[in-house]
Amino acid sequence: MRVVERVLAELRKSKERGLLQSELVRKVGASKSTVSEVLSELEKKGVIVREQEGGKSLRVWLTELYPKPIKGKLKLGILKSSEYACLLSGFSGIVKVYNNAMDLTRDLVLGRVDLAASPFVTQVMFGVMMKNIRIVRGVAYNGSGVVFGDEKNGIFGSSELSAMEIMLRLVKDEIGLKKFRYFSSPEEMISSLNSLNGVGIWEPYFSSLNRDKVFFKDIIGDHPCCTLAVNVESFEENKDLIKDFLAEYDKAKPDPEKLAEICGFSKEEVEKSLKSYTFVKEVREDELLDFLKLAKIEISRESLEPLFELQNF
Repeated sequence: MRVVERVLAELRKSKERGLLQSELVRKVGASKSTVSEVLSELEKKGVIVREQEGGKSLRVWLTELYPKPIKGKLKLGILKSSEYACLLSGFSGIVKVYNNAMDLTRDLVLGRVDLAASPFVTQVMFGVMMKNIRIVRGVAYNGSGVVFGDEKNGIFGSSELSAMEIMLRLVKDEIGLKKFRYFSSPEEMISSLNSLNGVGIWEPYFSSLNRDKVFFKDIIGDHPCCTLAVNVESFEENKDLIKDFLAEYDKAKPDPEKLAEICGFSKEEVEKSLKSYTFVKEVREDELLDFLKLAKIEISRESLEPLFELQNF
């Protein structure tokens, strides 16, 4: 393996912690001068970020894993979902794909991504507590449902602190839900269907599974799913860049090919599943607040108002 490949592999393993350049030299097993030359070239290409730490020491990260905002560059976090076909068509920065809403929204709060498209209810829970994210656009309504498993045990799979958990709670009487089992990814849920009564899952997984299933909208009607939120520090660092992206997003049409490539789906799967959504880019504040009431999430309007203060940006 070439030095550059070893450097990239070690930086990827270090994740958001990064590595001191001296650590990297030791782990890669090459000379200081060789590693320094490789890093300089990667830095010019925008692949890595280096930052001085403790005197002359330098810490190194892959750009996509740098845990703070970067001037002139945006990082967008999304779930593995068809819902973001419009969002991706107008985005040219770094896209980070997550398996569950809690990890994604946590990274938005921590500044590891600048923008995140994640469930509205998850953003509310994190945003009210941490007060450093703002909802700037809508994404879509509907696009998820219950896929039934092999057992009749009342145990349903979901990801934690997610729209799926809320939706399952709302339809629990209709489907016979007695207990939750939490999973960290939709793939884990699907692989456990033989031991579950069912799972709450989104597109394109929903349409791709050849099982008994029902859309949430067919039980409770139209409902919001994800919204687009920005980290406040990132907004201050890259205000013009974010403004330009939002202007592009406002007029963007779904790009199933780009989404399929980034998330690892087939274009045909994505195209089929797009029919399940109503794409809504404006923030329909009253409808979102009504959904919180329906979900019995008791948060005062005063506590929620700061979350929406950048929606007209």
